[in-house]
Amino acid sequence: MKISSLFLLFVLFLFSSCSEKRLTYPEAVINGDSILIENIFPYQTQHCHASTIVELPDHDLLVAWFQGSGERTAEDVVIMGARYNRKTGKWSEPFLMADTDGFPDINPVLFIDNQSRLWLIWYTVMAYQWESSLLKYRISTEYMQKEGPPVWSWQDILIVKADGSAPEGINSNDQFVKTLERKYREYHDYLVSAGYLSPDGKGFITEELWNVSLQRYMDIAKGVDFIADGMEINEKGEKIRTRLGYPLRRRIGWQTRNKPLITGGRILLPLYSDGFDFSLIAISDNNGNSWQFSEPIVGAGSIQPALALCNDSSITAFMRDNGPQPKRLMISRSFDRGATWSTVQDTEIPNPGSAADIVVLKSGKWVLVSNDLESGRHRLTVKLSEDEGKTWPYSKSIVNGEPGSQTRAHYPAIIQGHDELIHITFTNQIPADGGKTNVKNIAHAVFSEKWLMN
Repeated sequence: MKISSLFLLFVLFLFSSCSEKRLTYPEAVINGDSILIENIFPYQTQHCHASTIVELPDHDLLVAWFQGSGERTAEDVVIMGARYNRKTGKWSEPFLMADTDGFPDINPVLFIDNQSRLWLIWYTVMAYQWESSLLKYRISTEYMQKEGPPVWSWQDILIVKADGSAPEGINSNDQFVKTLERKYREYHDYLVSAGYLSPDGKGFITEELWNVSLQRYMDIAKGVDFIADGMEINEKGEKIRTRLGYPLRRRIGWQTRNKPLITGGRILLPLYSDGFDFSLIAISDNNGNSWQFSEPIVGAGSIQPALALCNDSSITAFMRDNGPQPKRLMISRSFDRGATWSTVQDTEIPNPGSAADIVVLKSGKWVLVSNDLESGRHRLTVKLSEDEGKTWPYSKSIVNGEPGSQTRAHYPAIIQGHDELIHITFTNQIPADGGKTNVKNIAHAVFSEKWLMN
């Protein structure tokens, strides 16, 4: 082949690569000068919420969310999805990802495992209360088509057994109960030391509130609403037949929200319970063929963990604050690959009781996205840390509505793509014209690390 022909092929290659790049995102976004925010589908009156996003092997994007006339009490709620084609720069029409007919399907999570399989995990609300939720999952090896849903090759229920065995009832030696008693003692000590709980009742949390809440959680742990004949163990080690609780509510009601952390062949899937108001981590070392579970991550409403892997291989969990004031993102750390977790503490980042998510960038910096407010979800902010979450010197709001307005930008999901651009999807609500019902969609924001630090 002549040199001129080789040069022509090289120029054509460069042109096609640049054209594809320009089609995908504006140059200003790629160069770090601006952010692009776009609607994945038009505004609508139906409730659409809790999006999740994954980059596919061909660098297209797949997003899922739940949609219907409400949430846990709306029987028409389904899991929907849409694809972003990087060559055309367009989002597909939404399509159905999962539907348990007659039941609400909530909080999808998408990820690709170490075998290049696509997972969709969500939960179905069985009896109109979050505490009746049942975790489900689907797996696909055929998901690279440009339109429509993946072809699912497997579907099952993810059963949570984080509490050991109690075949003869939850007796006085039950290890799950003992673990919770220990964790709550440690958290109580933290609240006292931080000044949030004081004997004189002047703290944010009173002893009365603490005791009422503790009783509620320990009743669930002891199965007081699911009583049957069982065997207690006396001081001599003898079995005595009596009425005991059984662990049904310790094993149902677990919910998904944020993407898993996959490290060293281990999948760590964050879970939480609105019954217990705390979190735990589902752990698999065999690509999801079986699961074990961490000890509970216990705090005052510490739910919906977002996980970040530190340079020393420890793991940090940032959690939504569903408890009393002060309203702050909560934090806990694991130094044994997710099995046990430190006492939950507050960070300095405000949180109004709404979801947050985090991504560790290829540069090693961390980017957190959340509603950094004590009240309201009208402002959605991204923050960048250069020291693994100790400080957050860079911060930009990507939506900043008026306090008290019907603007909502919340429940974000965040990833970094192959080209190092950062992607966020979030629930996007604006006031409708003429006093009509507010309208919503799922929005997609894309920007660079450079933009965030400018």
